[in-house]
Amino acid sequence: MPTPTLYYFPMSPPARAVLLLIKELELTVNLKEVNPLAGETRTEEFMHMNPEHTIPTMDDNGFYLGESRAILSYLIDAYRPGHSLYPNIPKEKALINRVLHHDLGSFYPKLFGTLGALFTGAVTEISEEMKTNAQKALTDLEHYLVRNDYFAGENPTIADLSLLPPIASAVHCGLDLTQYPRLNGWYESCRVLKGYEEDQEASRQIGEVLRAKFPTGLDGLN
Repeated sequence: MPTPTLYYFPMSPPARAVLLLIKELELTVNLKEVNPLAGETRTEEFMHMNPEHTIPTMDDNGFYLGESRAILSYLIDAYRPGHSLYPNIPKEKALINRVLHHDLGSFYPKLFGTLGALFTGAVTEISEEMKTNAQKALTDLEHYLVRNDYFAGENPTIADLSLLPPIASAVHCGLDLTQYPRLNGWYESCRVLKGYEEDQEASRQIGEVLRAKFPTGLDGLN
């Protein structure tokens, strides 16, 4: 069977979510690092696979797929159908999809609208609006953990894999997660994941890069 290829950037939270899944399932995947900051996602070859030139992008024997959350669900359905990370049970799958949609449409844009702007130097300080948006994004996530240890039940799913990298990145950039008790408990629970320590290292690197540009990091969100 042909081996899929994942185009990724080590510090990209969405790409790291897929790396977590690959580790968890022990999948055989060709990893090809590309640097979007150096224009490597805007080559003719890459744009043919993904006209939106986003990371991560997957090539599974000519089937091209961008968007990390779509890649997460595809890899399980294609290579480990029915796995507990994305079980083939309609109600359980719906709960996972609900979190993934919230992540894509609300949480990630709100939190990384702040972190990304600081990272690129588009802004040089955290405004009250940025602080309010980020705090609301984190508070909203707390609600998903009222009844469960993880975001879609009592066990990790791809919803947790999707959320861990951006939250870990924010923590290593200075976010005090203890202000969100359920989130903080969930964060500690994620240590059971096989790729947790590698993801932490990528988060530490993001923190170092951000603080080199913006020494106070995300302290202003606390």
